[in-house]
Amino acid sequence: MFLNEIYQGLKLIGNSLIAEPNVWWFLTPVFILWIVMEVYFGQYKGEKIGWNSILANGISFAWINIASFRVLFLENSSAINFQLRLLILSIFLLYSIFIIYTAFTHKLRERIGALLAGPTTIYSLSTISVLWGQGLLAINIWVLINFVILYLIIYSIFLLIKKKLGVMGEVEAINRGEDL
Repeated sequence: MFLNEIYQGLKLIGNSLIAEPNVWWFLTPVFILWIVMEVYFGQYKGEKIGWNSILANGISFAWINIASFRVLFLENSSAINFQLRLLILSIFLLYSIFIIYTAFTHKLRERIGALLAGPTTIYSLSTISVLWGQGLLAINIWVLINFVILYLIIYSIFLLIKKKLGVMGEVEAINRGEDL
């Protein structure tokens, strides 16, 4: 039963990605930025996500949520669906405002800020915001579990890619004349 529910949740996520082709106008830059940022920080090991990247990710996430609000208010939804979507998008928008605030004030340690606003966190939440906000995906417990599983899988894949790119980082360090 558990695996069947997981499969059904993955099917819902997959179907939401193809249900409305116009959603790719939002998702394409999200996925491109996600991949490029992960590869960038894998390539340049000495460069960590800093406050400027945290700020940019917070602003990007806020804009994605504002665009999702736009769609939500333009369509006719049932009251329950509307209220639930409004609540989730509001939480996401508040999260992006929190990220922007911490980037400006440096109230958290940079390492915590990088974890809260790193590419994998922000772009996976952006994907959920787009699919949820556009009304293409109904969130239930199984879809939520699938997003957590997908997040962990994607995080692990990018971690492996970064480790493989670490060899290139060593070549770069040698070219700069640094000792390994």
